[in-house]
Amino acid sequence: MLPNSRMNRLKSIEILLKANHRTALKTFRSLRCVWAVATLFFAATSIVAHAQSTGTTSGEAMPPMTLQLSDSIAQGHLLLEVRPRYALITESAKREKTDVWTVRTSLGWQTAPFYDVRLTAEFLYVDFVGASGRVNTDPSKFFASNYPLLPDPPYSGVNQLFADYGGFPSTRVKLGRQILRIDDERFISDVDFRQTPQVFDGVTIVNTSLPQTRIQLGEYRRIRTVLGGLNDLRLHVLHAAWNPLPDHTLAGYGYWHDQAATGAQTGFANNAQRIVGAHAEGGFALDESWRWMYYAGVARQNQYGNGDSRIDANYRRIGMGIQTAGSATFGTWGARIDREVKGSNGGIYGFQTPLTDYYAFNGWALQYTSTPRVGLIDTWLTARGQMQKLSLFTEYHRFRSDFGGLTLGREFDVSVTYPITPALIAKLQQAQFRAGSGASVKNDVDKIWFTLTYKY
Repeated sequence: MLPNSRMNRLKSIEILLKANHRTALKTFRSLRCVWAVATLFFAATSIVAHAQSTGTTSGEAMPPMTLQLSDSIAQGHLLLEVRPRYALITESAKREKTDVWTVRTSLGWQTAPFYDVRLTAEFLYVDFVGASGRVNTDPSKFFASNYPLLPDPPYSGVNQLFADYGGFPSTRVKLGRQILRIDDERFISDVDFRQTPQVFDGVTIVNTSLPQTRIQLGEYRRIRTVLGGLNDLRLHVLHAAWNPLPDHTLAGYGYWHDQAATGAQTGFANNAQRIVGAHAEGGFALDESWRWMYYAGVARQNQYGNGDSRIDANYRRIGMGIQTAGSATFGTWGARIDREVKGSNGGIYGFQTPLTDYYAFNGWALQYTSTPRVGLIDTWLTARGQMQKLSLFTEYHRFRSDFGGLTLGREFDVSVTYPITPALIAKLQQAQFRAGSGASVKNDVDKIWFTLTYKY
C-alpha cells in the first residue's frame, strides 16, 4: 500500500483535475498542434538516425554526407501563391446577391533532401477584400440568410506541415498535414477551387516496386475542411493502379470513412461509410490526328463502423470522347459525353461523396454537394479547346433522380483561361443552373468568378 502522505497527495491531484476539467481539456486541445509538430520532428530525426546507423539508402551504399541540415533548409525552395477572386452569385430564392472579392495567400518552404527526408511547411491566409457583411459563408445559415452561400470564410493557419521520406526502395512515406488527390478526385480531393483547401492529418505510403503499378496506402485521423474547421475522423485508403498498356489504366480502391458527421445531408445520425470500387480508363489513337478516349467505373457504398444501416447504394459511370492531336495555332480540341449514376436505396439514401472535388463533378453551381435521397443521374457533354494561349472549356449537364425518374434540373458551365505570364494565370468562369420540375427546392442559380492566380 502507498503511504498516507502519497495517498493524500494523489487525492488532492484528483480533486484538482476534476475541478479544472474544462481548463485541462482546452489545454490538451491546444497541445495537439504542438504534438503534431513534435511528431514530425521526432519522425524525421528517427529516420536520420536510422540512415546514419545503417549507412545505406535504398539498398545501396550512401555517399559521404556533405549536406548539413542548415544547408538543406537554405537550399530548399519557396512556396508562394496569391489568388484573388471575384464572385458574383444570384439565386432566385434569395433577395440579395453575393458580390465580393476574396484572396488566398499561401507561403511556405520546402527543404532540400536531408538523409532522404524533405520537410514542407506552409501557412495559409484567406480573407475578404472590402466589406464582408454582404455575404454568407456558413452552410448552416443557407436557408436563413438573404445572401447566397459563398463557402470561403476568413481563415489563417497551417496549410501543410509534413515530412516526406524517400529512403526505402521504390517507396515514399509522407507524415503530417498534407493534400490528398486520388485518381480524378471523384472520391478524395483537396477541393482546390475553394480558397481554403481540404487537407488531411495522417500518413501516406506510395509504392511502385511492381512493374507499371502504383499502390497507395493511407491512414488519416483529422481533416481541415474548406470552411477552416478541424474535425476528427478515421479514414483508411487503399488504392492500386496498373498500366497494362501505355495510356490505359486499371484501378481498384477502397476508402473506409469513419465519421458520424461528414457534411452529407442525409438525416442520419451517423454517416460512417465505406466505398469499394474499380475503374478503367484510357485512349486509342484512331489516326495521326484523332484520338478516342473512354472511362468505365463501378463502386458500392455501405455502412462502416457505427454508420446507419440504411447506407447502401451503388455507383457507376461510363464515358467516351474524341480529341484532336492539335497544332501550334489551334492547340488540342476535344469533346466527350459521360453518364454518372449515384444510386438510391429505394429513395431512402443516395450515394454520397463527402470528400470529393465538388467542382469537377455535377456542375460548378454546387447544387448537389449532397446527393438527394432519390439519387442522382448526371448526363453531361464536355467540350474543350485551345487557340494559342487561350483555353476554352464548357459543360452541359442534365440531372435526373435514380429513384422515381424525377427531372431535377440542368446546368451550363463555361470558362476561359489565359496565361498573362508563366506565373500569372487569369480565369473567367460562369455557371447557370435551372431547377427542374422534380426538384425539391425551386432555386435558379447564376454564378460568375474571375480569378487571378500567381505562383512563384
